[in-house]
Amino acid sequence: YCHRFPMRLTIVLTVHDGERFLGEAIDSVLAQTRAVDEIIAVDDGSSDGSAGILAAYPQIRVIPQSQSGCAVARNRGIAAATGDTVALLDQDDVWDRDKLRLQVTALDADPALGFAVCAIRNFLTPGLDAAPAWVNPRTLGVAQRGFGTGTLVLRRWAFARAGPFDPTKAPLDDSDWFVRAIDADIGYVHVNDAVVHRRIHDRNLSGSVDADSARHLLMRRILNASIAR
Repeated sequence: YCHRFPMRLTIVLTVHDGERFLGEAIDSVLAQTRAVDEIIAVDDGSSDGSAGILAAYPQIRVIPQSQSGCAVARNRGIAAATGDTVALLDQDDVWDRDKLRLQVTALDADPALGFAVCAIRNFLTPGLDAAPAWVNPRTLGVAQRGFGTGTLVLRRWAFARAGPFDPTKAPLDDSDWFVRAIDADIGYVHVNDAVVHRRIHDRNLSGSVDADSARHLLMRRILNASIAR
């Protein structure tokens, strides 16, 4: 008889000048029906009030660094995590309260799986009159397959096998990581519930036509690879 210990789960939050939405993102983690064991925030050289917001949450371990970009911050947070499983949180997104429960349950059901992702819904932040040019208005409020950092819950061994996020690929370092993970034959599950709400605002890192086009090409590569498996 082998006793199975509960999965230990760390949240890694990357922050850069995120004071507008940071509190809402953190609160959505604290409201999860599946409790987390550790929250790490990597403050990537913020010059606004982000540090003060993070300090208001004593349960968060803050790691400051000079501004180096999201990929470096994610890698540093994962390296510092004590959980055997890590969930990544973007500072401007909001999670449904069952997000972690659904994904952790899916991973628990098959120990061979290296990571779980989930569907997303885009939403306009209050005060933004219309979607930016790089956003298709028809996608607002519609569930879509989600291959992005805010949807990712991964086992540490999967991260070690696929390798770290590549800062030279930003802002497509997340899509690059997924391609490498699939090429490394790391199994995954996609939870079809849209439990991540991706905020559309005037400062999204992916907010350019070039980045959006490249992301669609990489998404096609991901889907084709997953179908071929």
